[in-house]
Amino acid sequence: MTDGFYAAAMRLRSVDEANPVQRALRGFVASRPGAWVSKRVLHRLDRLGHRLAPGRALPSQRLAAVPVGMLTTTGARSGQPRTVPLMLAPLEEGWGVIASHYGSERPPAWYFNLRAHPGATLEVDGIVHRVRAVQVQGPDRERVREAALGFYRGYTAYEQRAGGRDLGFFVLHPERD
Repeated sequence: MTDGFYAAAMRLRSVDEANPVQRALRGFVASRPGAWVSKRVLHRLDRLGHRLAPGRALPSQRLAAVPVGMLTTTGARSGQPRTVPLMLAPLEEGWGVIASHYGSERPPAWYFNLRAHPGATLEVDGIVHRVRAVQVQGPDRERVREAALGFYRGYTAYEQRAGGRDLGFFVLHPERD
């Protein structure tokens, strides 16, 4: 793991370390009505926060105390850069991400973008890292899932609501310069 990835991972707090307000917000986002609102609002709030105060913690990161980064992918069809805020699961070799889309039956666009173009950039705490995405299965998938559940237990609700689709688990490996 590069120094920036390691430093960011060391500052994160687990589910059990979140305060009562943060835990309540996480519970609301995991609920069906909360997911509906969050899907339409949170990414816009994070993008605005990133635009107004680049390099600082994103609004959802501050409000819910979850690790969030800005992932820039290449559009699967358009070939244009697409940037989205994502919750991250720190791993020894990089970051895990889950294409849950709040439990929707269809994956988010960034899932298709990473499958078509696995090279991307990830901004964490103001540091931009070039990464290569690898979709994982089996034990590696379970490792990403467990790491994510350490910060946000709402993924279990998303799995139940996703209509049986595999949520799509990726590891974002930092590329060496």
